[in-house]
Amino acid sequence: MRILFISNLYPPHDLGGMEQLCQEAVEHLRARKQSCYVLTSRHDLNRSTQPEAGVERTLHLQADIHYYRPLDFFRRRPRQERANQAALRRAIDQFQPDVIFIWGMWNLSQQIAYWAEQWMPGRVAYAVAGYWFMQPDPHESYWRQPARRGVTRVLMAPARRLALHTLRRERQAYPLRLEQVACVSAYVRDKLDQAGVLPHGARVIYNGIDPQPYLHAAARRPAGDGSLRLVYTGGLLAHKGVHTAIEALGLLKAQDALDSIRLDIVGSGHPDYEAQLRARVQALDLGDHVAFRGRVPRSAIPSVLAGHDVFLFTSVYEEPIARSVMEAMAAGLAVIGTPVGGQAEMLNHAVNALVYPPDDAEKLAACISMLRNDPALCSQLASAGQNMVLERFTLRRMVDEVELWLEEIVE
Repeated sequence: MRILFISNLYPPHDLGGMEQLCQEAVEHLRARKQSCYVLTSRHDLNRSTQPEAGVERTLHLQADIHYYRPLDFFRRRPRQERANQAALRRAIDQFQPDVIFIWGMWNLSQQIAYWAEQWMPGRVAYAVAGYWFMQPDPHESYWRQPARRGVTRVLMAPARRLALHTLRRERQAYPLRLEQVACVSAYVRDKLDQAGVLPHGARVIYNGIDPQPYLHAAARRPAGDGSLRLVYTGGLLAHKGVHTAIEALGLLKAQDALDSIRLDIVGSGHPDYEAQLRARVQALDLGDHVAFRGRVPRSAIPSVLAGHDVFLFTSVYEEPIARSVMEAMAAGLAVIGTPVGGQAEMLNHAVNALVYPPDDAEKLAACISMLRNDPALCSQLASAGQNMVLERFTLRRMVDEVELWLEEIVE
């Protein structure tokens, strides 16, 4: 089977778990003698970037990852849409796929998916780990927001009207059939189904991880020193809610209950949000309890997790389902998390995790105190979480289901 993957981002030029999972899926399918080719974006390319076998980085994203440039909508966007269409046509002609597997569409033009459906009808599969079908794209998000200053509002009004008119016309011109869709959680499937954007329905294929590196790291976990070692791994973005963890530690400090508690924040993200986090740590005088470790290679994540006792999943966004939680559980950490989106299908309060409402620093602080004061509960939750991941959320199980699904489409 010849599979053409289309992904907005692809390692090593990625932002997080979903793009990394794409690479793992490609590698595992290749190991099963499936032929895979990846068409992805030019994000983060530079002159030193080396060519990669089976990976083409030619697609243009709709907008910069962090900052929108409105003039590009009129000056560069039409040319980039044509270039994306040509890149897809070239990949299909040269690779001759049996099926196109659209993995990640955030910040990619819907026209790419439209032309895939036109050129390979009935043989386009979507792995859906978000809500891009029903949410405004970066262009619409920018042009619909009100200008902060009256003068700017007046000057930008003609451009705003033209941009929104262009986007409305294109949505009508490039509709998607979405005949073959697999969602990463029942929550995502039901939300999209209720919004009426899945005309042919969808199945659920849960994400998974390779548990072995995490199990090995857990077996080498250093002995505790009496402290409660907390860790967050992931993007430093406002919707990830890392600020809630900092506020929770601030509350514990105000109660003189922060002794022996440490938090490592592992990851990077939006520069403005990261600066806000650092400023808040300084304002709450948490420098001795919170450390920003930056982004680390994915291969180092098992060892990072194994040096901690509790994983904090702080998202305030309707997370489709988070692999970071699976990784932490496999590494033998107790999890404190928000039951947002698909996470409610993983986290069972006081059975395999402790849960608290999103953005509720007071409840999060209470959960942290509970585990610090009850090591037996911490151990019990960690064991239950690890067993659940081994039973339900392995990469092998996920690839089995994906492979069978794609074969059904081809047949």
